[in-house]
Amino acid sequence: MPDLLAGTTVKALDTPSTQSDVEGSSYDFTITTFGTASTTGTYADCAVTFTAPTSGRVEICTTARMINSTTAGTLVSPETRTGSTIGSGTIVEGASDGIGTSHYGASFARTGVTHVLSGLTPGSAYNTRLLHRVSGASTGTVALRELSVKPLS
Repeated sequence: MPDLLAGTTVKALDTPSTQSDVEGSSYDFTITTFGTASTTGTYADCAVTFTAPTSGRVEICTTARMINSTTAGTLVSPETRTGSTIGSGTIVEGASDGIGTSHYGASFARTGVTHVLSGLTPGSAYNTRLLHRVSGASTGTVALRELSVKPLS
């Protein structure tokens, strides 16, 4: 969909509200493919549901505090699916190293990234949640995850 241009009548669907979630609990994991499994601590989905704006584009912001037991990486990435049930529906954009945030090393760091997801169907419901993985034989720890999905015009 094209950008909203000067003189365009703006409708509610053009600018739905930004959705966000914060999960402060800390947990450990050893999985090497993106998922939700944890070995210790309290895991809870950091996730939102949202309605795609008229433009079919949203900005997804991912932030997390991470550490690794070695020099391997701890990675957190969003996964977006169709529908309003968290973790269900057809994958629109899978979790990947290229759209997520990462930290390599055995000291805590708080990092974040933002990327644009386009091609969404205006007015349709979607859900986004944060998944995690480590890059090698190690234990990753994540705390204070934040996720926001902002409609773009």
